[in-house]
Parts: sequence; structure tokens; C-alpha cells
Amino acid sequence: MKYIKQDHYIKNTFSKFIEISGEDRTSFLQGLITNDINKSHNNNSPIYSCFLSPQGKFLSDFFIINIDNNYLIEIHEKYFELFYSKLKIYKLRSKVEFKENTNLLSLIIFSKKIPVFSKNTILYNDPRSVNLGVKIYIDEKSNELELIKQFKEYDYEIYEQVLMRNLVPNSTIDLIENKSLLLENNFQNINAIDWDKGCYIGQEITARMKYRSLLKKQIYVLELLSGNINLGEDIIEQDINIGNVISKAGKYVLCMLKINLVENKSLNKELIKINSSTNLKFL
Repeated sequence: MKYIKQDHYIKNTFSKFIEISGEDRTSFLQGLITNDINKSHNNNSPIYSCFLSPQGKFLSDFFIINIDNNYLIEIHEKYFELFYSKLKIYKLRSKVEFKENTNLLSLIIFSKKIPVFSKNTILYNDPRSVNLGVKIYIDEKSNELELIKQFKEYDYEIYEQVLMRNLVPNSTIDLIENKSLLLENNFQNINAIDWDKGCYIGQEITARMKYRSLLKKQIYVLELLSGNINLGEDIIEQDINIGNVISKAGKYVLCMLKINLVENKSLNKELIKINSSTNLKFL
């Protein structure tokens, strides 16, 4: 399932929102995040980005949109407290202010006919992939929520399959805070990193991995054709450990695999035969 059928929506109940204002807001965020905040100024185009530790390890991911000289950040509730506290720590003497917006609801709509909402409702295409629908931020008390009822609601589990099929990590499931590396998890291919923006926290380690070709393993999506495989299980073919299972969604399996051992298999869409009953196929 690379796409969701048209005229469906998913309710993202895990999102929280932070508003950032103040005259130093742009330079402040630019020094913290992996993407270029100035891209969000181009026709109010939202960006997807990450926040890293000084050692270049993943701490959180989020979307940022520039609205009325303020930035609005959508972040998963799992990362909210840590990220909000880090904003306060790094503020120092910067002229910025933060506050949580508790009025918004996050939706994802898959349709060629998006309803006409008022200007108070925010709509934009997911910047990670053209296959991930239109993101909508709407006031939870808005009468315009009635416009959503023309679509059929899908469970969030279906959306997780779509993320996996498009090799977009579901960070709260697939990544480990303060351990996972962006390039191993395909963030360089989902518009999360700007290589020309200059310094940010964790930039040196991330750039070194790219320019010195230090990447030894990365995520792949495989389809389980037969048998069974468990989360965290090592993938062993012909007595060689080629990686392990990170997560599962339906019949799809996200794995972290050693590039030198699977590169040709991946390019040729070959099978991985774990045993007589369990077979996986590269997508």
C-alpha cells in the first residue's frame, strides 16, 4: 500500500502545537534544526525538520509553518516536553517567546477534492512525500469540522503502513531517542535536512557521515511473503546476520540492514530466505 485510497482521512490525536514569536525567532530556530527555516518563508511553504543532540543523535522531529510572522510547530506528544524545555534552555538572551496552542486538531486527508476552508484553517501538502496526503490544522471547536465528515475515516494503523511503504520512518516507533542517526533512517531523502544552511546542533556529525561515506547500514522496507518474523529479531540468511527488524505494519516490515550485504538484493528486488517457511521480499 503505497497510497491511501482517495476520499479518506486520518485523525492524528498524538500531535501538540507550539507557537514561536519574537524578532529573533528565525535566527533562533535556524541554529537548532536540521532544515533551513528560511524555506518556510517561500509562499508559506511548511518544512519538515529534526532536532538533534550535540552528538548528532535524533531527539525529535516536527513540521514548521510560518504564519503571520510567527512559527507554528506540530510535534508528537512523546517529544513535546523535552523539546519545549530545550527551547527554553537555548533561548538565553534571544528575543523569542514560546507558548503551546491547545486549540488545534491535526488531520491528514487523501482526496483530489479538498473542501474550501476559511483562512483560519491551515492546509498544506506533506513535505516528506507526495504520497502522504494533505495535512490540515483546524480548530477543534470549528464548525468546519463538518466538512470532514464527507470523507471516510481510516485508523491510524493504515497510515503507518503508508509511511512504511514510502520509507518514511514513524519516529516514535522506529527511532530511539539519543541513539538513532538520521542518515541511517532515510531522513536525507524526505526533505528533513538542508546541507547548505550552515551550523546547527549535531550538524558536524551528520555532515561527516554524508561526506566521508561513513554509512554502513540503513533502513529498508520488505514484504513478508510467508511465515512470521518478530520485532527485534535478527535477520539471518545462510548463517549470515544481515540486520534486524525494527517495526511491522500489516504485511510490511521495516528493517535496519547492512548495506554491503543487501545492496544488490535490494536493487534486484530479490528474496531473503530466512528459513524454509519465512520469506521476505525487497520492495
